[in-house]
Amino acid sequence: MVVKSKATEVSVYRNSVSVTRVGSVSLPAGRSTIFIQGMSKTAKSDSFSVKFPTEIHAVNIQVVSYEETGEDLESEKIAKELSELNYNVETYSMLIELRKKNGDFSSRKDISVEDQEKYLESLPEKLFSLHETINKLTAEKEKIGEKLKEAEAEEEKPLIMVELECEKEGEYPFILQYQESSGSWEPKYEVRFTGEGNPLDVYMKAKIVQCSGEDWKQVKVTLYTGNPSASQSIPSLPSVKLSIYEPPVERVRGKGVMMDMAAGSAMAGAQMMQAAAPMMGMGMMNMEMMKTAEATVSEEETMTAFELPDLRDLLSDTDGNIASLQSFKVDAKYNSLCIPCVKDTSFLTATITSADWPLPAATAAIYLKEVFAGNVYVNPDSEEETFILSLGQDERLNVIRKELPCKTQDVFLKNQKKKSHEYAIKITNKSSESIKVLLKDTIPVSTDKTIVVDASELSGGVINEENGVIDWEITVADHASEEIKLAYTITWPKDKQISRSTDYVSVSGSGKKCPSCGASVSGKFCPVCGAPAK
Repeated sequence: MVVKSKATEVSVYRNSVSVTRVGSVSLPAGRSTIFIQGMSKTAKSDSFSVKFPTEIHAVNIQVVSYEETGEDLESEKIAKELSELNYNVETYSMLIELRKKNGDFSSRKDISVEDQEKYLESLPEKLFSLHETINKLTAEKEKIGEKLKEAEAEEEKPLIMVELECEKEGEYPFILQYQESSGSWEPKYEVRFTGEGNPLDVYMKAKIVQCSGEDWKQVKVTLYTGNPSASQSIPSLPSVKLSIYEPPVERVRGKGVMMDMAAGSAMAGAQMMQAAAPMMGMGMMNMEMMKTAEATVSEEETMTAFELPDLRDLLSDTDGNIASLQSFKVDAKYNSLCIPCVKDTSFLTATITSADWPLPAATAAIYLKEVFAGNVYVNPDSEEETFILSLGQDERLNVIRKELPCKTQDVFLKNQKKKSHEYAIKITNKSSESIKVLLKDTIPVSTDKTIVVDASELSGGVINEENGVIDWEITVADHASEEIKLAYTITWPKDKQISRSTDYVSVSGSGKKCPSCGASVSGKFCPVCGAPAK
């Protein structure tokens, strides 16, 4: 006996779905065998479980194909019905051709003119009736054809064979659960900037995808931020052995000695800040963004759960089913970020406290006063106190960084060489309002005690001694300019050469990668594979 089931609840993880289906079956007293439909071809066949009331005892449970059930194939019945329809369409088509042929009296002398006229007068109505019948049959053929495809697809799916014993005859419910490998979801954000005196409006949404081949209609949906199979195996404990290390001949090397190498240090952060729409407003009279019901958020043992309100349809093989999860406001410190050693454009940015953004890393659509400014990747690092979010290119500022002539001299008493570098940075505010500017630049960092880098002029900037990044926080008045001077010297043994290398510094304050799968990580564990972040 083949029994159907209906999907009623799905738990969607980052790369799989747990599907719950229900059904009922009429069982006689004693032992019987049923075949439960519902699992897809992409389901994990070793992940299913079947539940019956306690008075039902399962003797044998296994996955089988439709052919093993011994049941008549539904597709064969439908194919026979479709064949009959094709025959009828062909028959009516032949009748049309026959009536047209009979209406040709050019070679016939045995029919009177009166009979010919009667035949020809009735012919259009009869042909119309035949065409109408063919159209109805063709429409029915299309419906039966779709039904045949569905039946063939259903017969290709695995079935759960359950051999069970029942004490008394009756109608009994059952629950089928399994893991679907073709489903997943990913977070997406919508960030709206309404003005420098206001917090950011953040809307978290989910894009849910499933390719099981079945549309899950009116199901309860819960989204989880992790995966059920992540980090189940206990890691091996390393055994550390020590030995004497014979170092190679030392070579003197520096780290990012010249400013052209320092430019690369800031490149990683600047690349995240793609050029967006100009800062401009759009009048939206008596209009506001449409809001939908949000999910109920709960903290589970190892992940966060978002239970979506109401039942909903999750269609198969679409570009994605969008659901609203939650919204909140986040305080931010707004600046125009300038990194002229990398790029001469400025970016409107929001500096946000990481603890105020309790969401996983994801792509965000940025809106500046109802104007779409572009997409950025948001990856708050919980181990960093703050992170920087780009809100788009700021065209109110003009930034020019000019390198002044270098000077190289020999320090004879110390047998050293000394090279001086100097830069002039000019920031011009073209708008009618003052602008808070966060200016970043960098100087080389020495990794060898014989190489000395000395910052001789910082113009009030604050330097990070570890990576050489310098920050200036300044306010540029309307239609005014500010000039910053940066100068430093490098001293090294004159009989040595400097080796240069570049480390990339994330301007946004985030950038951890999972050591197992390489995915971007926000927090202590990878949202994709569950491995601990390092």
